Amino acid sequence: MAPDLELSDEQRRQRDEDEKESLAREGLKPGVVELWEDGYRTADQQHAFEWWYFDSQFEEGWTAVVVFSTKPMTQPQKGLKPSVGIILHSPEGKRYKLSPAFEAGDLVASKESCDVKIGPNHVKGDLDTYDLHAESEGVSVDLVFKRGAPSWRPGAGISYMSSKKDKFFGWVAAIPYGTVEGTITVDGKENKVKGTGYHDHNWGNISPGLGIDHWYWGRAHVGDYSMIFVEIVTAKIMGIGSLKLPVFYLAKGDEIITEDGLPLSLVTGDYVEGPGGKTYPTKLDFNWNDEDGDILLAIRNPKLIERIDVIEDLPRWQQAIIHLIANPTYYDFNADLELTIDYKGSKAHEKGKALYEIMMFK
Repeated sequence: MAPDLELSDEQRRQRDEDEKESLAREGLKPGVVELWEDGYRTADQQHAFEWWYFDSQFEEGWTAVVVFSTKPMTQPQKGLKPSVGIILHSPEGKRYKLSPAFEAGDLVASKESCDVKIGPNHVKGDLDTYDLHAESEGVSVDLVFKRGAPSWRPGAGISYMSSKKDKFFGWVAAIPYGTVEGTITVDGKENKVKGTGYHDHNWGNISPGLGIDHWYWGRAHVGDYSMIFVEIVTAKIMGIGSLKLPVFYLAKGDEIITEDGLPLSLVTGDYVEGPGGKTYPTKLDFNWNDEDGDILLAIRNPKLIERIDVIEDLPRWQQAIIHLIANPTYYDFNADLELTIDYKGSKAHEKGKALYEIMMFK
């Protein structure tokens, strides 16, 4: 699934200039994530969506994903439609998927920091520590996240989808890796949990599917290393084709080793049939190469843990029309990861697990 084109030298220079301009426009400091960046970024923008995403994996066998959302990303032009998505997998393999919806007035959020309330659900944090509570239909999740790797955004964290730069999609990873403790309660039974987690924050005013064909996005923590690895492939532009937009973050402890995505490339292979009429690769190699060395992330033996119809929040008649020409699908995987580093005189070889997703808009 390689893109038609890679960025040329001129396009890279233009990207760097655009990044400087974006930092200034958004009031951001280069290389520094501030507290307000995890606050309510679209509070004054009627036609925009936003969500705060948290996921965690626990030693006891539970997994939990909780998303606080102002509205679906497929309907940025609509009014506020806050919801809280909860997806749990129990040690026995039982899946709980809940998405309680609320009225616009049930959403209260701060611009200064992550402090979001949607009905009885809430999350509050300061980049270092986050307290989260979510509940629905006899299920409740109470977790405390603690950051274990530096907060990060790629450049300005903004991708513009129009020449006027008035259409955009934003992203900041407040907790690229962290520890998590708390309680998962199901039907009155409390389950104490302890493990690791991740938190990021997204916002925008255009559905990503209008400018993006698909993306691979993943994260991992193996040994002392935390990483985020992404390949975004844009929709085809007439006369140009599609473009590959790589993103990469690698930290050791509390030190970022590299955040340069340009040397990153993805090679995929050994495709199999998946649910929903899609195929996916079972072999992924993220290769990062420049004059200072090489980094390889070899991903194997993926286990599909979640499949979602991206447009399931739309009215059924709209879904039927869209499915005549496209099949927007989200896959989420847990897989084996082998990390090999030979960079600036330092060498490392680690094995562990990676979580990654494939978002396919077409």
